Amino acid sequence: MNAAWLLLGCSLLALVACQPQPIAEETATPFVFRELNLRQQDPQGRPLWEIQSPETRYDLSRRIAQARQLTGTLYREGKPLYTLTASTAVVVNDGEVVQLEGPIRLERLDPERPAELTALRVRWYPAQQRMEIDRSPKLVQGDLQLTSELARFLIDADRLELRQSPLLQRRGPEPLRLTVGPLDWEAATGAITARGPVRGERRLADGDLQRLSAPALNGNSLSQTVDLKAPVRFEQPARQAWVEAGLTRLYLQEQRASSTAPFRARYGQSQLSGDGFMLDLAANTVMVQGACRLRQPAEQLRANTCQWNWSTGEAVASGEVVLQRQASGQDTRADRLKGRIGDDGFAEFSSPNGGRVRTQLNLPPGSGAPPPAPARPAPAPQRTREPAFQL
Repeated sequence: MNAAWLLLGCSLLALVACQPQPIAEETATPFVFRELNLRQQDPQGRPLWEIQSPETRYDLSRRIAQARQLTGTLYREGKPLYTLTASTAVVVNDGEVVQLEGPIRLERLDPERPAELTALRVRWYPAQQRMEIDRSPKLVQGDLQLTSELARFLIDADRLELRQSPLLQRRGPEPLRLTVGPLDWEAATGAITARGPVRGERRLADGDLQRLSAPALNGNSLSQTVDLKAPVRFEQPARQAWVEAGLTRLYLQEQRASSTAPFRARYGQSQLSGDGFMLDLAANTVMVQGACRLRQPAEQLRANTCQWNWSTGEAVASGEVVLQRQASGQDTRADRLKGRIGDDGFAEFSSPNGGRVRTQLNLPPGSGAPPPAPARPAPAPQRTREPAFQL
């Protein structure tokens, strides 16, 4: 018995001695799969996400898959909400982390709220429903574009958080660019909230630069509007023009701005104020919507509304118009006056189409003007054509 065990042991030793010994440890060759399919379900058994790739190299020892031409779908309550594409991807621990390399596109499928988020690199944590975007994140919805240096997309909350130099921009000719503080975008409602300071620029076709500033803003990417919180300031240095206003709404698609709050402005030597305004950049017009006041040393004009086209220089004052000249004590009243405002801010008004106005001279006491004869009635106020009004 002992001899038998000894013989068996010797045989095993001889067998081991005959085996070739490895010189160095070799790295295992990754498996190449024709297709990759990964998916995850919610507690109700509905799909949360899924990804596919036509070709994947899988390293068994490291549990890392390298995929190309990755496509995928993100679901909300079991229904597809986003489609995902990426040039390449590295899938760690069978989907614990997915590193996407660009160009990457995340497209919202909602026909009433379409949007597209693009980037060049995304780190996706599927179990946490979170994407960290650290290279060129950009969201586009309609004419509105949001960019930053760093962003986070919270999939379950359907919210994009833009950090590090967020920029809100209206695309197209003469684009408006607004730099803001941290910005959040709610995909389901389009709501935008950004802390300040807000700084804006718009370069005109003729090269002039317009600027704006505000402490913060709210907006909506679906309605393509931005609400600038008070105080709001617009400037056009080349024209020596500025406007200080309250809460102001920007209509990005129509290129309009409006406010119902009192404002004041300066253009050259002229000062303008009123209760609300409507600025139409496409039509090159601005309208004072109430209590229009136009002032210059020794002269001023009051009206219910005023309108000015800065492209043609044409201006109109309407409703209970009163023109006052302090030097002559002359008051002129009319329902409507038309005029022109030059590039230097000076204006000249007259009654339109020969219309009738009423002009009254207020003479100071002791001026030496003879009183009217007692037997004759006092003459009615003279109605004349409105004299030129130089602002």
